Amino acid sequence: MMRRKERLAKLLKEEISQILRDEVRDPRIGMVVITRVELSEDMKNSKVYFTTIPEGREKEVEDALRSAKNYIKALLIKRLRVKSVPELSFKFDIDLKNLERIWEKL
Repeated sequence: MMRRKERLAKLLKEEISQILRDEVRDPRIGMVVITRVELSEDMKNSKVYFTTIPEGREKEVEDALRSAKNYIKALLIKRLRVKSVPELSFKFDIDLKNLERIWEKL
């Protein structure tokens, strides 16, 4: 079960990244990097973590991703061969930013 969950998380990360790069035309999104995807135990819900380039537009990008989540999910349903695509929730990856700050101080 764990291996299946890991494979699905990796697949979702790759596909969402490609969809954001090629399909979503919202100018607020710009340069978004999907850093990781975490699935719930039952694989019905997912947290999609992202970071932005340049910094400082996190809230704006998060709002745009939330607005586009149904569109993204519809594309995932068409592209993936899975029983069901989990619900998506987008979250800014604050852990990654904190790690970057620590590295800068070292």
